[in-house]
Amino acid sequence: MIMRHRLSITFAALFALVPLGLSQSALDQKLREVRFDLRIQDGKITGGGAPVIEKAISGAKYVLIGEDHITHEIPQFAAAVCNIMAPQGLTGMAVEVGPQVAKMVSSSLGKPDRIDRMAALTKQYPDSVAFLNVREENDLVEHCSEVAHHPNFQVWGLDQEFVGSSGWLLDQILATHPGPAATATFTRMKAEEKKTAESAFDTGDPSKLFLFSVSDTELTEAAEVLKREGNAFSNELFRELVESHEIYLKNMQGSPDSNTQRAQFMKQNLQKDLDAAPRQRVLLKFGDWHLYKGFNPLHQRDLGNYVAEIADGEGSSSLHICVLGAKGTHVGFGGYNRPEKLEPFVLTDDSDYRWIKPAMENQVPNAWTLYDLRSLRFQKLANLDQDMERLIYGYDLLVIIPELTPASVIR
Repeated sequence: MIMRHRLSITFAALFALVPLGLSQSALDQKLREVRFDLRIQDGKITGGGAPVIEKAISGAKYVLIGEDHITHEIPQFAAAVCNIMAPQGLTGMAVEVGPQVAKMVSSSLGKPDRIDRMAALTKQYPDSVAFLNVREENDLVEHCSEVAHHPNFQVWGLDQEFVGSSGWLLDQILATHPGPAATATFTRMKAEEKKTAESAFDTGDPSKLFLFSVSDTELTEAAEVLKREGNAFSNELFRELVESHEIYLKNMQGSPDSNTQRAQFMKQNLQKDLDAAPRQRVLLKFGDWHLYKGFNPLHQRDLGNYVAEIADGEGSSSLHICVLGAKGTHVGFGGYNRPEKLEPFVLTDDSDYRWIKPAMENQVPNAWTLYDLRSLRFQKLANLDQDMERLIYGYDLLVIIPELTPASVIR
């Protein structure tokens, strides 16, 4: 997937790694002191780390899982977290998809044709859905809804809509039957979108899609017409299309403002959902860079920081869990309406994650490893790598899975 959990590599290239120096042995020792073995068995977290996680979850109103995407293993962990949260009052999930995708999936919960509905949507509108078009992720939302036993279980999509979504959004706008001028405008835009999709299909190049190629002038003029002749829902749909266009275009241009706008959009969507349904106990699951407290590796105050501040203001608490794989296979974006690419990886070979090597070298043998990062704070470890320090203060728990395997995309 081209969006994954970070939109820009520009800033990452500027981060100089501080040598571990004399702190290496001290950090190794501290990591071994706060590590626990972890396993998932029949939907339950077991091993020495189980009491640590259970106690931490019991005290948190918001539980955040920062992850690597499209894996078989991490949804298993998230399902076990739901199982712990459910008896204590799990009322919803917020996930890294657009609001319309979340609404569609929410309407499919408990339905025997849930997977068929997603397959039909992505066939009609290729690459209109991120992540919840993955079987394990879709099943996870279904599972958490079931175990919550909450009559109004919420599924919130906070992110921009995915690259191929413009045709779906335009069709939904037209289905609201706006006035004649708006209908003519959006019918014309839909015809343009169809042509761009055909061009992108021929080349596999997503930058040829309507979401990238439409002009700001055309969007502004359409917004004015729809404001006069459309209803609240049609204007909401168009706002999401415009936001998605701006975020992707800035990213394609290499602007860090893409990350800033994306983070603001997710925060605004979360606040809107919380205002509409207060007193929620929510599981949030996003790419790991989104859920740091404080500044993330892109020097953004992203969604995780916003949730932590909300919790502080409420007098409640948030628990931030980072879940990564030491090695395995990533599922990569293969081009518009193209099969995904399978890419072997070793995390410490990635320039963005070389600093995590001490945690990889101190894993528990033959199990997953849980590090209680809270116990590493204020330890005065000299010359600590700045990215490791950011993790220690940005996340509460770190889970390392020895090997990640790819999840299955719904066809």
